[in-house]
Amino acid sequence: MKQRKSDQAVRRKSLRRSVKLSDYSSFSFDMLYQLSYMSVVAGAGAPRDHIFRRAAELPCSLADYFMRVERTRRRLGCDYAKACRMVAEAIDKEEIKALLLRLSSSLVSGEPESEFLKNEAEAQSMAYTNEYERSLESLKQWTDAYVSLVMAAVLVVIIGVVSTMIWKMSVVFILTMVGISIGIAAIGVWLIYLLSPREIVVPAQPGSREQKLVKRLVPVLLPLALVVCVLLALTGMGAGWIMMAVALVIFPIGYLSVKDDRRVTKKDMELGPFLRSLGGVASAIGTTVKDALGRLDLDSIRNLRPDLRRLNASLRSGLTPRVCWARFTNDTGSELAKRSVGMFYDVVEVGGEPEEAGQRAAFYASNLAMLRARRKTVSFPFRWLCIGMHAALTGLLIFVVQVVATFGSMVAEAQAPALDTASGLTMGYFTSFNLGGLELMQRLVLPLVIVFTVSNALAPSIADGGSRWKIVYHLGLTAFISGASLVCLPEVAEMIFSAVER
Repeated sequence: MKQRKSDQAVRRKSLRRSVKLSDYSSFSFDMLYQLSYMSVVAGAGAPRDHIFRRAAELPCSLADYFMRVERTRRRLGCDYAKACRMVAEAIDKEEIKALLLRLSSSLVSGEPESEFLKNEAEAQSMAYTNEYERSLESLKQWTDAYVSLVMAAVLVVIIGVVSTMIWKMSVVFILTMVGISIGIAAIGVWLIYLLSPREIVVPAQPGSREQKLVKRLVPVLLPLALVVCVLLALTGMGAGWIMMAVALVIFPIGYLSVKDDRRVTKKDMELGPFLRSLGGVASAIGTTVKDALGRLDLDSIRNLRPDLRRLNASLRSGLTPRVCWARFTNDTGSELAKRSVGMFYDVVEVGGEPEEAGQRAAFYASNLAMLRARRKTVSFPFRWLCIGMHAALTGLLIFVVQVVATFGSMVAEAQAPALDTASGLTMGYFTSFNLGGLELMQRLVLPLVIVFTVSNALAPSIADGGSRWKIVYHLGLTAFISGASLVCLPEVAEMIFSAVER
């Protein structure tokens, strides 16, 4: 009785978490999990009511629709076929509506649930894989386009700065150029967001050591960064020094998030082989999953090895198995581990064949892990391309503005004694600068640098996916580069002109 209550408590906790998870998930990602889970449970020979009840308890957004089916069946006393049809007719989401109608027709026709759900899961797996690969191809093209867009945005501003040497520009024209540059950068980030695949990599509740540490650091370091920014501004420090200080304060959050992302990626790659081996060993020697885990060779599973040893120790100590497995998946810090391992354990719990359950859960985990590995081949080079491009373009923007401003000031000083003569007037006509427009451009350099700092941090973070706190990693890098450029490059420009004057 105590074990049953404990299992129910774990399930209720999973349901509470599902509301948060649905906010971050995509529909096709959740549908693949829902159908894969239901097909595995049905293949284990579970009764129909058990399949629907388990489907309604899954921690994903689609579970709500199956919860409605379960409630409709209980309240109206009808069968599942009629309940599926009634729920389908009351919802607007076309994909889930079509799924429930197909499920209703299958139940009416007498087709086995296991056969229908297996076919649906395979079809959804193919559809999701094709959709993911198309998104990656588009993302690869638009990451290149983003670089071109940002370069064009910076060149627009540089052309405007150089144009102040030739003719007088109105304030409206200058602000328009700056607005175009900001708009181009915003459009580039929006396109990256629009074309990136939607998936959940890490759970909403932190599980791994790094994720828990990030959760503790965020409410400390982010306010501290704001306080540092205000204090340095009040003491009269330049914007460059402020940006570097803020970058150093917030960087640990991003560093831990990226470090955790690498570990989660490696663990996800090992989930498939682990589940396949565990199910195979359990079926081969005819023992329980608990005993099979103790006999499993962990030398080939390097990244999951510490978590599996803790799991084995917990199971040997007599703790509730479901609680032990839930703690194992939570400690991995991987949403894929939660879903695939949970799928495997639930099937074994209802009496399914461990080898079959391991094969299907491993296929689900390996398929998603391989797709994410392909995404890394696009996002990883793009990350460092954005960082390098940001260093080059912001440095060029700051340096050109400072050079033109310094040169303009020198020309204005040289013209001042000659303005009283006619020849001086003629020379002034040809060589005078638009000092008012140039001064405005100098003031707008800092907002532009901040915009490019944020956009060049957002773009690689969105393309890579995963934890949202990885944005802080890229923001720390771009902010430090921008701050160093604001501090050093004006001094370099002054040194160049000082040498020329000598």
